[in-house]
Amino acid sequence: MHTGDNKLLVIGVAVLVVLVLNFIPSAIAVARRHPEQRLLVQLNILSLLSFLLWFAQLVWAAGGKRDDGIIARFTSKANRRQLTVVVAALVAAGVGSTASALTRH
Repeated sequence: MHTGDNKLLVIGVAVLVVLVLNFIPSAIAVARRHPEQRLLVQLNILSLLSFLLWFAQLVWAAGGKRDDGIIARFTSKANRRQLTVVVAALVAAGVGSTASALTRH
């Protein structure tokens, strides 16, 4: 194997590991029949951009309580806009911190 092939293999394995780890909250939500599993799966795609969002989803999926006061504030139909703002802020924070870390070198 050439050195370039090894690098490509390492990158491929790393991408696969990141994708598997990223979808852990969705897997937990589906396995536990979480009442908001559809929303968690949809948000999980965005969590590739933000570790904070991924962590929040992991806690939410593992908790599984719909009547939790903090969660209910964002998941009711009337407050979906608030959820959008919070998700956008978490994604922006994740992208911003990544961009900052990459530009420091």
